[in-house]
Amino acid sequence: MEKITINVNIFGDRYPLRVESRETTEQAAMEVDQIMQRFAGQAPDLEAKRFAVLAAVQLAEKKNELLARLSVMEEKIDKLNLFLEQNSL
Repeated sequence: MEKITINVNIFGDRYPLRVESRETTEQAAMEVDQIMQRFAGQAPDLEAKRFAVLAAVQLAEKKNELLARLSVMEEKIDKLNLFLEQNSL
């Protein structure tokens, strides 16, 4: 897939990005912006860099949680496939 250049706005700053999927990147940028805006509302005296770090940590936590859930589901699917193979007619 060919990369395209898009511009996203996060916390009042514009970032040109080379991406493969406009929709995916725009959605990700919007989510980062929303998280940073929420933190800014809770602690308006902090600098933007701290909001970015907090947003990164929150998104990494979410990713790790989803990876753990995916691993559990993959194990269940493997067990189910094995059961079906052993019990097929």
